[in-house]
Amino acid sequence: MIAAVVLSVLSLNAALDRAVTVSPGVTQARERVREQTALLAAARASASPAITANYAQSPQAGSNNQTIAQRLVTVGGQITLGDYFTYSPFVRQAQANVDAAQFDLLEAQRTERIKTTGLYFSTLKAGAELTLRDQLVAGAERDLHAAELRFQAGDAPRLDIVRAQVSLARAQGDRNAAATSLLNAQSALDSELDEPVKLDLSATFPPPAATADPQAFVMRALTQRSDLASAERAVAAEAAAVGVAQRGTLPAIVINAGYTAGTDTGIFVRGPSANVQLSFPVSRAAANRADAERARLAQAQARALAIRKQISVEVGNAARTYAETARATQIATRARIAAQQELAATQTGYRSGASSSLDVADARRTYVQAALDELTAMYARAQAAAALEELLGP
Repeated sequence: MIAAVVLSVLSLNAALDRAVTVSPGVTQARERVREQTALLAAARASASPAITANYAQSPQAGSNNQTIAQRLVTVGGQITLGDYFTYSPFVRQAQANVDAAQFDLLEAQRTERIKTTGLYFSTLKAGAELTLRDQLVAGAERDLHAAELRFQAGDAPRLDIVRAQVSLARAQGDRNAAATSLLNAQSALDSELDEPVKLDLSATFPPPAATADPQAFVMRALTQRSDLASAERAVAAEAAAVGVAQRGTLPAIVINAGYTAGTDTGIFVRGPSANVQLSFPVSRAAANRADAERARLAQAQARALAIRKQISVEVGNAARTYAETARATQIATRARIAAQQELAATQTGYRSGASSSLDVADARRTYVQAALDELTAMYARAQAAAALEELLGP
């Protein structure tokens, strides 16, 4: 079995936790939750009465045809009935926005985990390929040594040495390219995690969980996915916004009540006072806003439907892809074992004179391709399993 690569310092779960912690996208989504929570608190306080104080002074005629001052001080409270008319849908809208923001936070975390999972397994695969390339370089060096021994013994032409040198040079070049790929993959993962990552090239990677029916995965995702839940809460928020806008077309009524004291026509007066102001909107601005909110509601409903369809397609595809990668891994492993056995037999035959250098080169090419195919299948299966798990939610 070809050795796989795991992170010695950071497991996959630890890497995902770290990535979620340092992700700017997750931080932005978390701050949006705080914003919407504050707006919900403001909505709940929107219908509170206000304490008012008023001082009025105006000239008026006195008893002896002189001008005297009228001074009145009123202290009381004020309520706007329109605030109470729209209070319930306004609070429902704000609560739905908070719920949607919380689901958006879960979605941002899931997106970050999917991205980090890809980087994680890319690093693992690059490290495993480098280990394989090192093994191939060592094998090519042994082939060169065997060709030199046979040439010195007079059992093989010098052309065998040249062929072995070419194979060694090609193996060394491929090894250097694999090392560069590992550095690039590791740099991308380090950047995502905001910390360096150490690799343990000797550990093996455990196989993922068994597959199941794609439709069962789809149904599970539709009940768990945070992006769908967020879209549905956005529909609820827009429905409440329609109610707010519709009630905004009602006449505005402002009631002031309090206690007034002062001088009027030179006489000290005091007593309770009240003032009711009623205004009827003339323009269609409020009605137009209600039309706009109804259009936004239709948009939100369409978006929720689109997300539901997208989840059904991508989760079904992911489930089928994982099932295929599991089968491909089994096939690739059998092919690699057969190619490895063929290479070992050919090398043994070459040392005894039963095989030619061309046979060895051909068997090595076959083994290299089979080994790389197995690595690709292994990590494709592992990444497909992790991606499928993330696509299920939250």
